[in-house]
Amino acid sequence: MPGSGSLLLVVPARDEQPGVVRRTLLAWLAAQGVAPALGEDIVLAVDEGMANSIEHGYRDLPPGAVRVSAELLPGSVRVEVRDDGRWHEPGAVAGAHRGRGLGMMRALSSAMSVGTGAGTTVSLAFTLRG
Repeated sequence: MPGSGSLLLVVPARDEQPGVVRRTLLAWLAAQGVAPALGEDIVLAVDEGMANSIEHGYRDLPPGAVRVSAELLPGSVRVEVRDDGRWHEPGAVAGAHRGRGLGMMRALSSAMSVGTGAGTTVSLAFTLRG
């Protein structure tokens, strides 16, 4: 496949940044030869991870950054969305119209994990089709 096998974007955790990441990631995926439908799934999952970082990651903390990395591997694309904040407060419960983002990311990807500690990292894998 043509193109550079990895991508790293570091953006401020602000509401206007997901659009920048969506456009850049979609163009990178297309340059890698990733099928458009899969590229859209990847971008949607990353967008949800970014939304979580922006909305929840830096609550009660100074503003920080969101790092999105992507790598083309044989047979798959691996993506990470990482921040230095914290997503969940102890005892937090999703409301009736909230809390579906992780499930959506899980459904769109072949594999997903969430790591916490010094920040939050969502790791996603997407199997290349065809």
